[in-house]
Amino acid sequence: MTEISKQGMKTIADLMDEVEAQSQTRPQEDLLMECLIALLKQFPDYTPPRLRSDGGILIPLDAELQKSRERSKNAALAIKSMMDRDHRPKKSRTWVE
Repeated sequence: MTEISKQGMKTIADLMDEVEAQSQTRPQEDLLMECLIALLKQFPDYTPPRLRSDGGILIPLDAELQKSRERSKNAALAIKSMMDRDHRPKKSRTWVE
């Protein structure tokens, strides 16, 4: 990062310093969303947070990663089901050779 871009980007600490000064004039949701966006810049696997109509905040995983995890899960389930269908004759525990 260049020095100019570092100066333009606020950190979470900078945003938290502004909380005391602006807590009466600024809604908490706006400040929380700014803090989350600043934090999530460090985690590229997640998309920017969204504020739901009921006030909840949703931080979704990247769509490609979700699809990749689902494909891996489906492949593992398919292999497991194939192995479960492969029945071998069980040896009696009392059998001695």
